[in-house]
Amino acid sequence: MRSPLFLPSFILATVLFFLPTYGSSEAEPVVPPPSKSHIITVSDNGLSPSTLRMSKDDKFAFFLNDSSDSLITISLNYTEHATHCSSGNLKIQEDGTIRSTEPISPKDFAGSCFHDPGTYPFTVLGLKKQPQGIQGTIIIE
Repeated sequence: MRSPLFLPSFILATVLFFLPTYGSSEAEPVVPPPSKSHIITVSDNGLSPSTLRMSKDDKFAFFLNDSSDSLITISLNYTEHATHCSSGNLKIQEDGTIRSTEPISPKDFAGSCFHDPGTYPFTVLGLKKQPQGIQGTIIIE
C-alpha cells in the first residue's frame, strides 16, 4: 500500500514537468539601469552642488549636514509637482512644500524622492556662517 503523500507528490512532479522552461535561446528580459541617489552636501561654506541635475530615473536625493556644528533645516518646494516620499525627518506640507520636522544635526541627513521632471528650489537655514539661509535647486530632466 502506498503512502497517502504519494498522490500530492505525484501531482506536483507532473505539474513541474509540464511547466515551460526558459533556455538561453529566448530573449533576455530588459532590465532598466539602476537608479542613482545623489547627495547635496551642506558644509560650513555652503552647498555642494548648489544646483543638482538628475535624470527622472534617479529618483532620490539626500541632504547631508557636513557642517562642523550647525543644526540645519530644509524647505523643499514641490508646489507644482506631486510627491509621496521623504525621509522621516522631513514632512510633506499641504502647501506642497517639504520641511524639516526638527533640526538636522551634523553628520546626519534627510532625503526626498522626485518623480516628475521640473525644477525644485530649496532653502537651507541654520548655517552659522550664513544665517540668512542659502538657496539651491534640484533639476529633474
